[in-house]
Amino acid sequence: MTQGNSISRARKSDSRMLRVRRARAADLPALGRLYAELHLDDYRDLKPSPARLRKAFRALVRDLDHHILVAERDGEIVGTLHLLIFRHLGHGLRPAAIVENVVVSGAHRSQGIGETMLGEAARIARANRCYKLALTTNVARKRAHRFYERLGWRRTHYGYSLGLD
Repeated sequence: MTQGNSISRARKSDSRMLRVRRARAADLPALGRLYAELHLDDYRDLKPSPARLRKAFRALVRDLDHHILVAERDGEIVGTLHLLIFRHLGHGLRPAAIVENVVVSGAHRSQGIGETMLGEAARIARANRCYKLALTTNVARKRAHRFYERLGWRRTHYGYSLGLD
């Protein structure tokens, strides 16, 4: 699938249609609001200017290994995630897929939106012959851990971070 194509995965949930598709430049204000919810404590310090956000977005959408997905309900962006197909020389040259920045708007949580987005991420990873789909989540986010485990994700590794700021 080329980067410009829309993904038309829809799910009937809460009596309204949910559509997961690739993000467009017009979605950037909504993405900024969602990212602010993801980083409630520090987003003011991390928030890029609209011009820098547009420039970074343009670079990402040109790279076919990046998939920025949005969940849209009734014309409103209610969730997002970023899927990266990570190509490397191991595992018989099969890539891995990494999910980052999973966020569903607080007003729309527990409605199947995150599950639908992650299902689409898994579909894209399989279509790219990935041998695994991985993500990390903060150790303090117990509700997120229960969510991922309910969907069949398993804790299989220890993750470490090295702050570079």
